Amino acid sequence: MSPGGETDRGVPLVVDVDGTLVASDLLLEGMARLLATKPLSIFLLPWWLSRGRAFLKRRVAVAVPVPPATVPWNPKVMEQVDAAKNAGRPVWLASGADAGVVAPLADAIGAAGCLASDGHANLIGEAKAAALVARFGPEGFDYVGNHRHDLPVWKQCRNAICVGVSPGLVRRLEALDRTPTVLPAPTGGWRDWWRALRPHQWTKNVLVFVPIMAAHEADVEAYVLALGVFAALSCCASGAYVFNDLLDLPDDRRHPVRRVRPIAAGRLGILPAAGLGAALLAGGLLGGFALSLRSGLFLVLYVLGTLGYSLWWKRVLFFDVVVLALLYVVRIGMGTTESVAASPWLLAFSLFIFVALAVVKRLTELVASGDADGSLDSRRRYLGRDVGMMAALGAASAFASVVVLTLYIQSPDVATLYRRPELLGFVCPLLVYWLGRLLLLANRGRVDHDPIVFALRDRASWIVAVIVGGVAVAAL
Repeated sequence: MSPGGETDRGVPLVVDVDGTLVASDLLLEGMARLLATKPLSIFLLPWWLSRGRAFLKRRVAVAVPVPPATVPWNPKVMEQVDAAKNAGRPVWLASGADAGVVAPLADAIGAAGCLASDGHANLIGEAKAAALVARFGPEGFDYVGNHRHDLPVWKQCRNAICVGVSPGLVRRLEALDRTPTVLPAPTGGWRDWWRALRPHQWTKNVLVFVPIMAAHEADVEAYVLALGVFAALSCCASGAYVFNDLLDLPDDRRHPVRRVRPIAAGRLGILPAAGLGAALLAGGLLGGFALSLRSGLFLVLYVLGTLGYSLWWKRVLFFDVVVLALLYVVRIGMGTTESVAASPWLLAFSLFIFVALAVVKRLTELVASGDADGSLDSRRRYLGRDVGMMAALGAASAFASVVVLTLYIQSPDVATLYRRPELLGFVCPLLVYWLGRLLLLANRGRVDHDPIVFALRDRASWIVAVIVGGVAVAAL
């Protein structure tokens, strides 16, 4: 009879955790959190593993607890759990994960108890089956699992319930005289893989074209090289975003917008996502060095900067803003060649305007938090009451960029590039308007969490961009 019927009353429903109740792996979750909060502890993992997987799980669980509020529950399995509880059946968790992380999950769902690894015994496969038989007897329980390691348990249970298993595993269960109930797993499709790359962020990489455009370079080869750098940089950027999402899992799952990202939502597994990120970083770096040594070295600098930001610098007050701005400046540096260098004017202007945009990003998040005393998230040091100061810092940096542009227009360098440089003066009030409006909207909470994405969707920003482009062409 199907679980939940009248004859099931009193028969425990035993639920596996990793990949079943939770759309993730708690050990991998813990290792990601360990790397995010205590990066140097990652060197202890081989030593812990040498003492056994159960010992590794215990050490990771002790070092970085996984609160139930930050795990992605499988809704289909939760329906089974709720149905069993409503029918008066006890629900138990049985997991190879450490008891330190499984027990809080059992409390969170109102389970009667749990069986888990204890630092000495790794409760998977035959060990789990023996523990369940010892407690409930042969065929004295129904079991929900998701892996071939659960075959010994399904062999001993009364009703087998599978989550996202392959047809081959179903056939093996049928050979054991078990006709399983198969539930879908919240796995992602190609769209989730594509979203994990954050392709909309590639628009920032057009900055590699800025040096050759600012120098009025007409050589087609220079643009072809810049296009190759753009592609390599986009690969590295996507790889860095994947690793950043892995490191930010707890905060992303508490965030009203970021919690729907494929990795945070559990639609992409941690291990496949890490493999994807590594492949993208390796491919981007190899492509950069294939183009030129300069491009490859700039990409190494960018990758080190983004990983350093994700691991350490985002936790340093306001230094995170400076690092974000410098990563934009590095993008511009990637567009330089032996014959085309970025001028000091361009670098100074870029630094100030990108500091302003990074401040807008933080300002938007602070306004959205709505808590004057609460921290922005567990890994950043901003408080809600910092809104006024952040707005002032953003305005100062924004208008410093306008001052740099004004001084550049008056410099002798402009006369060699433009026939009517005085027309460039019209760009300054346009920039003042755009930056001032952006800061005001951010202060009102009306800017997307990424100001670049907001600008791409904002009609006024497009109008300003078109007018600035027209002014630049007229000045030529």
